[in-house]
Amino acid sequence: MIPEVVGSSPISHPRYIAMEMIERLSEQLGISRRQAEGGAGLLLEFAQQRLSPGDFIRVADTIPAISDVIGKAPRSNRRLPRPLLENLSRWFGGLGGLAGLAGAFEKVGCDQALIVAMVDALVDFFQEQGGEEVAALLRGVLR
Repeated sequence: MIPEVVGSSPISHPRYIAMEMIERLSEQLGISRRQAEGGAGLLLEFAQQRLSPGDFIRVADTIPAISDVIGKAPRSNRRLPRPLLENLSRWFGGLGGLAGLAGAFEKVGCDQALIVAMVDALVDFFQEQGGEEVAALLRGVLR
């Protein structure tokens, strides 16, 4: 349940949409809040690195506290061997960049199937909140 923010309606609070996104990912995918925060943070950080600054601002404007979500992304210093990266890239439909995040996703207990499901759920949430144009930007870099 999303906590009520003291002194304001939770719907008007900038962090509400980010909290709603994390809660929805957790419930929809049957994962912990930590997994939802870490996975969403990794995916949004990946999108931030791949989108132009102007396009990412359009995505970020959809979720006012997006930097808080990105801040929850785990860091991975582990380098994966090239054959494993190539296999991961195939699993992700040729998106080698997401394969490079496997070590960080592993830290929050997300396997390949869960990551794919999280991408779909995240894109759907952004489409609901920001429209097809925003969803298309994310879809273009995450799928």
